[in-house]
Amino acid sequence: MNGEDFDDLALDRLSLPASLPGGVSRRRFLQLAGAGAATLTPYLSSLSAFAAPPVGANDGILVLIMMEGGNDGLNTVVPTSESRYYSLRPGLGIAPGAALSLGPGVGLHPALPKLKARFDQGDVAVVQGVGYANPDLNHFSSMGIWMNGWGGARQTGPATGWVGRYMDGLPNAADESLYGVVVGTSVPLHMVGNIARASGLPTNLRGAFGIDLRDASDARMFDALSSFAGGATGLGQWGDLTAKVEHDTLDLAQKIPPAYQGTFPNTNLGRELTLVAKLINTNLGIRVFNTNIGGFDTHSGQAGGHATQLGEIDDAIDALFTTLSPAWRSRVTVMTFSEFGRRPEQNSDAGTDHGTAAPLFVVGPRVKGGLYGAPSRTNDLDANGNLKYHVDFRQVYSTILDTWLKADSRQVLGYNFGSLGFFDGGPGGGTVVTTRRPRRRRKRLTV
Repeated sequence: MNGEDFDDLALDRLSLPASLPGGVSRRRFLQLAGAGAATLTPYLSSLSAFAAPPVGANDGILVLIMMEGGNDGLNTVVPTSESRYYSLRPGLGIAPGAALSLGPGVGLHPALPKLKARFDQGDVAVVQGVGYANPDLNHFSSMGIWMNGWGGARQTGPATGWVGRYMDGLPNAADESLYGVVVGTSVPLHMVGNIARASGLPTNLRGAFGIDLRDASDARMFDALSSFAGGATGLGQWGDLTAKVEHDTLDLAQKIPPAYQGTFPNTNLGRELTLVAKLINTNLGIRVFNTNIGGFDTHSGQAGGHATQLGEIDDAIDALFTTLSPAWRSRVTVMTFSEFGRRPEQNSDAGTDHGTAAPLFVVGPRVKGGLYGAPSRTNDLDANGNLKYHVDFRQVYSTILDTWLKADSRQVLGYNFGSLGFFDGGPGGGTVVTTRRPRRRRKRLTV
């Protein structure tokens, strides 16, 4: 089993099967509905609403990109002025002339020209040296720490994710299935709350909520259920509730297919982020989207593969903002993350092994572009020879929660991590919310 297989296994263990609320799969809903109220009874109460309230003019939408496997931060944001970086990586270091300059002594990987152009426009925050205390270099454990996001004083935090706990605080969270959406077949831990849970949407129309109107049997079932759902009244408690559920489901099933139409990029992440943009344009009320791209567990032959993966991210982010309707662009922010970085030195297989701190990107028209945090220096390593972190990843979450999503980060994260200040305006042109400073420091969990 190679490194990418191990990483996929770790992600699978930290994920739940994608399904509609109540546990019924998308593919089976119409068949269950057609079988009658008795079959659907266990699901009816939790399937009573499918589309979240519309996103308001000053509400923020967050799009997450997980760089699965542990992204090499030193070759993503390159310390071009550090001679030790080049001595540790004689075959992997990005030459100063090839890096896309972000300022004196720092540049982007040359596979990120579109992101560099957005940085020059002031729309990209490069948060340097992101990590956490006592880092764990195991994919499963580190993914769990990032996804959970808890920083409170309790030794054992909640068995939920930071986005899920944010969604718990939204109105009618137990019933609103589309506050959070994962493009894919499983819902990762960070999208699962105490009462809220993201829904999964497929990357193609076949299988979207079990409906493919190109299929004759699906079309006949759809027409029959539409007729029943549209006209049923006075059928008793379960009959009327069944009709309402079917009406809401079929209504959503009619709204979603247009997002799958048209031209899509030929990369997985490009397709996912283009679909995300089309779903945002439809305004189904979705607040947080999760996407992921694998291939960052670069133990061998790193140079070409890493460049390809970064290039896919570069093109996909550009496709997202290009596809978004102009009215939505100022309400969307993208955040990248990965479970850890890589070792400062290259290994004998022309790759890099599991490391610690790394940069991440926050992208959007309301982002105050620039460099944040402090770079992890190759000439100032920890006792294990790994890069030191300077920004707790939960401070990034805190900034997004308080300013962009207008939530209470202390409640979601269990501690007030303060703000990095990388927004210069609220969603849609609203004002920036100033994060309150902690009045008293209390001991928090270190992981």
